[in-house]
Amino acid sequence: MKILLLEDELHLRNNITKYFTIKGHDVDAYENGEELLKDANPADYDCMILDINTPEIDGFEVLEYIRNNNINTPALYISALTDAQKVLRGFELGAGDYLKKPFEFVELELRMLRIASAVTETQKIKLNNFSEYDYEKRELYIDGQIQKLSVTQKRFVYILVKHKNALVSFEMLRDYVWEGKDISHSTILSTMRNLKTIFRSQNIRNVKGEGYMLEIIN
Repeated sequence: MKILLLEDELHLRNNITKYFTIKGHDVDAYENGEELLKDANPADYDCMILDINTPEIDGFEVLEYIRNNNINTPALYISALTDAQKVLRGFELGAGDYLKKPFEFVELELRMLRIASAVTETQKIKLNNFSEYDYEKRELYIDGQIQKLSVTQKRFVYILVKHKNALVSFEMLRDYVWEGKDISHSTILSTMRNLKTIFRSQNIRNVKGEGYMLEIIN
């Protein structure tokens, strides 16, 4: 799982990062909200863990900005705040949970996994008449058979399905599929051509000059 962390206290930030890295997750950690919004694309992540009282731009403002940009990545607040109105505001902004400091890392992990799984489909998603996607296992099925995909192709399919019926920009693809590497535009086009051949479908739409959209009618 790819996690976006906002925590201004250095020791806690490092310990959370270390814990989740050992658990096999990828963590990008930021000290303040301004840096996070400048350098990270929240749409590329599976979950966000946000402190509230952070420098420059606080956790409330960060989530408000993210939700106003139609990014629905699940979010969990961690904070020493006990004010009920402030906690309520976090939920109103679209947070899935709140954990009061201090806490055990195992509890943070369980809550994070719960809110992340709450927004993913536990059943196979029908992509078209002959293809399905298992979101939990991240496996593509064509005519009921699991497709052998490269790591790059698996990431490409995942981010398309995660943002189904919404634009997946070229920037998002570079950030998530190629982990920010400086790959050429032709590499993206070539990868998409191969995927379209596998899908045998026209429901992956090119958005000229911007990216792609996987169109699924539920």
